Amino acid sequence: MDRRQFCGALAGGLLLAGTRRVGAAGEALPPWTPGTLDIHHIDTGRGNATFILAPDGTTLLVDCGTNHDGPGLSAPIRPDASRQPGEWVARYALRQARAAGRDSLDYMVATHIHPDHIGDVTSELAQAPDGDYRLTGLSEVDRLMPAAMVIDRAYPDYGDLPPLSAPFATNYRAWLDARARSGRAVAAARVGSVDQIRSRTPVAGFAIRVVAGNGRVWTGQGPDSRPLFPDNATLAPPDRPVENMMSLALRLDYGRFGYFTGGDLTASTRDGRFPWMDVETPVAAACGRVEVAVADHHGYFDACGPDFVRLLDAQAYIIPSWHATHPGMAQMERLTNAWPGAKPRDVFATELLPAAAQVNERFLPALRSRQGHVVVRVTPGGDSYRIFVLDPTREEGGVTLACGPYACRA
Repeated sequence: MDRRQFCGALAGGLLLAGTRRVGAAGEALPPWTPGTLDIHHIDTGRGNATFILAPDGTTLLVDCGTNHDGPGLSAPIRPDASRQPGEWVARYALRQARAAGRDSLDYMVATHIHPDHIGDVTSELAQAPDGDYRLTGLSEVDRLMPAAMVIDRAYPDYGDLPPLSAPFATNYRAWLDARARSGRAVAAARVGSVDQIRSRTPVAGFAIRVVAGNGRVWTGQGPDSRPLFPDNATLAPPDRPVENMMSLALRLDYGRFGYFTGGDLTASTRDGRFPWMDVETPVAAACGRVEVAVADHHGYFDACGPDFVRLLDAQAYIIPSWHATHPGMAQMERLTNAWPGAKPRDVFATELLPAAAQVNERFLPALRSRQGHVVVRVTPGGDSYRIFVLDPTREEGGVTLACGPYACRA
């Protein structure tokens, strides 16, 4: 039986998860145990949120979005609209972290400053008691599960690559300012560094490198990085880099296991007129092959180009989808490797809306899941992993799908 035949094994029997057994569909995912690496891609229906519980109990949250697009375009808030996505994410992460005796975050990473990654803002949201900002997305998580360190792409000096002038960006920066005033750590990402995000205690083979961000990419040598963009002064205003291109990208390693996440990096060059606008390819080249990768920009039409899948060569891809446009058809074809005679890949979507499913109907048989929290659980030492999908419609949602084990490649 190959690894794909293990997908869905819950329906017919038992599947091991670490040293614990998962029984019939609907049972809870067994808690994290020391030495295990868990990566939880949380389905809120409104943006990206990834909680990582490292082998020693180090905690990390990458993004927490709260997009406010209306019904039909966005998925419903998961599990329901009784709370904001930031509160749901905090409750989910706290529940998972309990196994490690943790109730706080060591790191919080904002890949870039867009509402579906850091939190949208409306007048109905609660005002923060410690500053002139509203609690949403990352700032709401920070109130409920405090972060020791927040890593932004450039705070406090964005130079000639400033965030958009928009209420969500103003609110986000006000939160960072409030943290800084109170002595709580906020730092600009150090592209190329493998020391900025570290486990609380040494773990053999475990490391997280900042591969790219704020218009720079790791050179592959030590902590050095190089620019991705031309000098802004040489570009007309409409042709200058946009926020998505400045997304932070991380590579996580644990033994033979490798993982990539890159926010909303894009590959579109306006039909070849601006080759440098393909920032996705040099970032994927700097990262190299991994076992699991998150689809850039939700698998949108301007991302997940041919070189993305060729260079990362992942066994499994996770699409943090929540909108009617996620993913594009070409992107789905590439990610699933749906070419005649090609070996299919396992692809998991957090929310595939009906409109997106209709457009991508020919690729649906290759999709492992269309809804749910996607959990990658890596065994101690990093030689193999499994992927579980959890029901996002109930707070204590159980396992709906289990795939694996996958053997990590040398």
